[in-house]
Amino acid sequence: MAFPHSNSIVLTTPLSSLAACRRLLLLLPMVALATGCATITADKSQPLTVQTTCNGKVVNGATCEMVNSKGVFVVQTPGSTSVRKSFGAMTINCRLEEARGSLSIDSSSNVNTWGNLIAGGVVGAVVDAGTGAGYEYTPSVVVAMQGECPEGG
Repeated sequence: MAFPHSNSIVLTTPLSSLAACRRLLLLLPMVALATGCATITADKSQPLTVQTTCNGKVVNGATCEMVNSKGVFVVQTPGSTSVRKSFGAMTINCRLEEARGSLSIDSSSNVNTWGNLIAGGVVGAVVDAGTGAGYEYTPSVVVAMQGECPEGG
């Protein structure tokens, strides 16, 4: 609305629209926090279950060493342990007497990483990659061993 004989323009907006804009401005940071930074919203570790077979038969009691850029983790099969998440692959080496087997599993980005890219941008995604929180491994694997299997395997 403009006043006659005035050089200034006065805009009128219904109060309900202003209130809606204020609510939206308050809501945006909350949405960003809820969907964002995996370093804050996700664990840096996850459980990983390992089972072993030898020449196609299930065997128990193998010692498996899991290695990624965040550390070395050991489990006896069948078993589960907590591993640190990482951007890179996890190599799993298992042995039982003379039998050996290895497997490499890639990590994949989880939903928190995508929320962080949208809400927090590239910096947050780089932090998530560095801590590993934005990634995860498949929760259960079977390592096929070859060689001289123990009795029953």
